[in-house]
Amino acid sequence: MRAVSNGRSAHGITQLFRILVVMVSFSVIACTQSNEPADRSTGAAPSDSDRELHLLANDHPWVDHIRTALPEFTAATGITVNVEVYPEEQFRTKRTVEMLSGISDIDVFMIMPGNSLSEYHQRGWVEPLDPYFDRTVDAVSQFDRRDFFPGALAGGVRDGAHYSIPLLLETSILAYNADILATYDLIVPTTMDELYHVAGTVSRKSEGRIIGITMRGRGASATSQWVDFLHSFGGDWVHPDGSAAIDSPESIAALRFYGDILRKYGPRDAAGNGWYESLSLFARGEAAMIFDANVFRTHYEDRSRSEIVDAVGYAMIPAGPAGAVPHTSHWGLAIYPGSGNKDAAWLFIRWATAREQALRAHRAGIPAARESVWNDPAVRGRDSESGWIEASTRSYEVATHRWNPPVVRVDDARASVGEAIVAAILGQDVAAAAARANDQLNTILDEERDE
Repeated sequence: MRAVSNGRSAHGITQLFRILVVMVSFSVIACTQSNEPADRSTGAAPSDSDRELHLLANDHPWVDHIRTALPEFTAATGITVNVEVYPEEQFRTKRTVEMLSGISDIDVFMIMPGNSLSEYHQRGWVEPLDPYFDRTVDAVSQFDRRDFFPGALAGGVRDGAHYSIPLLLETSILAYNADILATYDLIVPTTMDELYHVAGTVSRKSEGRIIGITMRGRGASATSQWVDFLHSFGGDWVHPDGSAAIDSPESIAALRFYGDILRKYGPRDAAGNGWYESLSLFARGEAAMIFDANVFRTHYEDRSRSEIVDAVGYAMIPAGPAGAVPHTSHWGLAIYPGSGNKDAAWLFIRWATAREQALRAHRAGIPAARESVWNDPAVRGRDSESGWIEASTRSYEVATHRWNPPVVRVDDARASVGEAIVAAILGQDVAAAAARANDQLNTILDEERDE
């Protein structure tokens, strides 16, 4: 491995400083808010005899579901699962801090393979799961690997070994408020031009009282939705020769479209909105359309959180010059190599990812990673009216798996491209912003090739 360049060293120092700051923050949170036993601060991993697992989780609809089912797992196995949950950005930082410490008491953690698994595999932070597949375990669930969508299961593979098991399979779809569209005599858009027209018509005819469309705009978080526009406009993260392609004409066109539609017909503070802010606007009936993950049906159709439950419909991403090209991504579960309770951790993963749990979660609006769940007659009959099944399954059929830049330092790459997205939303020079992002992505690509 070559010596690290000065630029990379500076990056490492900056990252370390940020992590140290966050470690202090998490220490304060733990002292003031934690209900965990006092001996957890020692970092000692739980033993098999403790019959206790520590799950580190992202604040995600799946977590809400699994928490309600955990008493069943405990009753069947005698194992208690303590769940520690953080909002996504804090979760990713907390997870990294735990791994860097080398004394974490985590046993199982959520991971989005397309975002983090390459780095975690490279650093030795994930346990290979293949040795566990054929072990005789308590019959708490029927675990069938053949039932997973091949792409979802393959997403957790690195160097021929499985490191995570999929919990759900996400794609992004267009959700719309049918009542608002009907008020202005509009049809569901099927092309990018129609999407622009519908968003603009709602915004103009409502005199700005109703937002035409809301989507993520906050830097790196926006890349996971913008990528569908990138591919639908014919762009990609990199050229066939492996060099960055963010400054290609197709990528610039995708940036301009995304920025223009949000700046003109989106929320006033679009450049600062993540998924939570965007979902809240749509669920309150303040926006005619939203483009985001299909898992958020759990919010749109929850009467305790949404005012538009009976008006929501779903459709694929509208087609651009290159067609309609959504992406798929998924969350999975992995075992921390430093766990002292790996057999129990595997038993939990089997149970949490089995068809029984996948079916129950799917009925709550969490898209299953198991093909048989989507084909269940009861599921199809119940969910066909809103269009959620059709929009999701059609998206799966044509989706790309290239939803993140093809680098290990995914967070850095997404941050660079995210700056270009923000610039586009703010009406700045898109070509110049794309060129800057392209240079930064090329630097990352070059450094990783030389390592």
